[in-house]
Amino acid sequence: QLVGEAVRQIVEVSKQQQPSSSSFKFRAVLDAGCGTGLAGRQLRPFMSNLGDGLLVGVDASQKMLDIAANCTFQTGCGVESGITALAGQDRKDDDPPLYDRLLQMDLEDMTIANTFLPYESVASSNPKTSAGLDGFDLIVAADVFVYFGSLERVLQVFATLVASTPTKSWLVFSCERATPEEAPLGYRLLPTGRFAHTRDHVETMATQSGYELRKYEEIVPRREKGEPVKGHLFVFKHTGKEVTSKTTGSSQSEL
Repeated sequence: QLVGEAVRQIVEVSKQQQPSSSSFKFRAVLDAGCGTGLAGRQLRPFMSNLGDGLLVGVDASQKMLDIAANCTFQTGCGVESGITALAGQDRKDDDPPLYDRLLQMDLEDMTIANTFLPYESVASSNPKTSAGLDGFDLIVAADVFVYFGSLERVLQVFATLVASTPTKSWLVFSCERATPEEAPLGYRLLPTGRFAHTRDHVETMATQSGYELRKYEEIVPRREKGEPVKGHLFVFKHTGKEVTSKTTGSSQSEL
């Protein structure tokens, strides 16, 4: 829900910046580390209509993807109480799958060729929305980077997946939060087996991959044993070029 709210804010800002278009929608969205599809449910309302947009989910777990594959526009992926697969039930013709494509692979193995290009036709049926579309204009990774130490490589990969007009490409993700004192390297392995990252590490790695911070927020992504988990939410926009110098962000960044 936190990621969904961040995407909603991007859409509102984009509408304000494009007054001639009051119906701004993302045309090609990558749900990186999609799991059972909970983030996908939050993303669909901000996308072009079925046949005009492309929602691709990638995850290393086929078991998770099998559950996400049973989600439709009207059922599953958080719509029902609990996430249950609808195996053996025929979908109605007017209730299409939530995701256009689901792919099993490690995030660091993603390329534009194995994620976007094979399914380009899905997003190209409407020339009004697909004109010039050759990459993702939104990448989301909700609670995924807890499985990564350094974020350098995965953010470099994300930067190769953006559209050829990358200044229109957004990146939204959350991760667990660590202080520089707790994580001198910029990240640390927690007793839970998950990684936490410092804000400085995230910003540095993203900046090196051509991203510019547009919003930062400290969040509580979930609770463990009744205790709040420290996290943070990042919203970046691609600058259109690769930059290797570090930028210093303010304590509160806006879209």
